[in-house]
Amino acid sequence: MTQPAGGKPPTRRQLAAEETRRKLLAAALDAFADRPYAEVTVSEIARSAGVAQGLLSHHFNGKDGLYAEVIREAGAQLQAALDVDTVGPLSALLQRRFRAHIEFLARNEQMAVHLILRRAGATEAAWNAFESARLHGIRELCRLLHVDPEQPAVLSSLRAFTAAADELTLTWLQDARTSPTERLADALVALLAGALSAAARLGPADNLEAVISELRGHL
Repeated sequence: MTQPAGGKPPTRRQLAAEETRRKLLAAALDAFADRPYAEVTVSEIARSAGVAQGLLSHHFNGKDGLYAEVIREAGAQLQAALDVDTVGPLSALLQRRFRAHIEFLARNEQMAVHLILRRAGATEAAWNAFESARLHGIRELCRLLHVDPEQPAVLSSLRAFTAAADELTLTWLQDARTSPTERLADALVALLAGALSAAARLGPADNLEAVISELRGHL
């Protein structure tokens, strides 16, 4: 819990409120990872969390707000899993990152299928949370590639890459994971190189040619 302004330790009431919020979020994450938005009820989430139903509205402004927070939490957990060694050639770095990405999704398949790889369209708040998580991932990828995400050609091409990569990974998960993780990671690197090549054709962008050349040199 974030320490209140002024450096004072949190009160018992604040600690209890944070614990309630944590329980509701954990229960909702389990529920929404297991079933579609429309099939999950506020009452079952509150019951699973062991708290009064009215507290859900107090902490999350209702089911829509809680669902959006679940989308953000799933994205945050995925990003935390991508904290890999960034030393070495770019292609090797990307392969490590993509392997970490795939392995997290494989360990959390229900969350992956319902909250990360498929677009959250149940509510506007959830859609915004989903898009925000996607954009954060794209910006992190651009940071590793040393390319500017504000360049329109780069942003649009990496959005296309993300959508294609998610579809490829979803198919892999649902098809009994017939290919080794390493092979899927290699495929994602190749897919990324293709997306960057498309960006280069759409318009000038700093550093793209060098990145594409390095990636293709290791495929």
